Amino acid sequence: MADEAVQSERTRLVELRSRGGEKRVPDVEWTDRWSSDLSTKQTESVLEVLGCARPGPRQAQVALTLLRAAMTSGTLLSAYADEALLPGEALRRLGWRRAGQFTDWRGPLPTPEAPVPEGVRLLPLAAAEDVTVRREAQATYADRLGHTLVGDPDLMPDAHGSDDTVGHVALDASGQGVGICRAWLDGDTLTIGSPGVHPALRHTTLRHALLRATCNAACERGARHLIMQAWGDTQADAGLGLTAATVTPIHLSR
Repeated sequence: MADEAVQSERTRLVELRSRGGEKRVPDVEWTDRWSSDLSTKQTESVLEVLGCARPGPRQAQVALTLLRAAMTSGTLLSAYADEALLPGEALRRLGWRRAGQFTDWRGPLPTPEAPVPEGVRLLPLAAAEDVTVRREAQATYADRLGHTLVGDPDLMPDAHGSDDTVGHVALDASGQGVGICRAWLDGDTLTIGSPGVHPALRHTTLRHALLRATCNAACERGARHLIMQAWGDTQADAGLGLTAATVTPIHLSR
């Protein structure tokens, strides 16, 4: 009961944060043990709503209050429609529309038949020491709903426990980074983010070529299983023999 009393007296303030600094939504605070914070992160011109309305009898009401406050920014917003965080019904009631999804794919290592497009070469990430190339390659995710933009510390070799001898980068004829697949090895399991590809090359086989190169490198190290966190590209991945363990819709505010 003491914990509930403390929780019920905790005042929350909705916050919006962007690259330009912190924005506070005025006059939005309450005392409610089902309430929570919302903040945002930026993906190109879209701010992603972070946070939750805790499950409980007033979850829908609190979610609507939070979202309405966030929408006063006038900025295009995105949000994961997760029933334990921000229920899809609350988003739809405010006119938000489904515009993408996050899929957690799992299964045996796939080796798709995917030739490297002409004029493009693949290298292990360990061979790409130039941070500019890494930054260019990582920027291929910039327009993907739900994907987090990262800073230079996150681009360093083997950042956050990744294995750059397994992950791969794609370079075009001029040496620009046009694709990337970061990799983490844990025993016989390879974990990757969905390979990023420059918009001008998304109609090609480059994405699955990056996937194949990374899976082949992991297989040589004893990996047999794959976990792939993907934003979009669901139709292209449906033939890889993987199972969608989790599918979470992503909505836009307009």
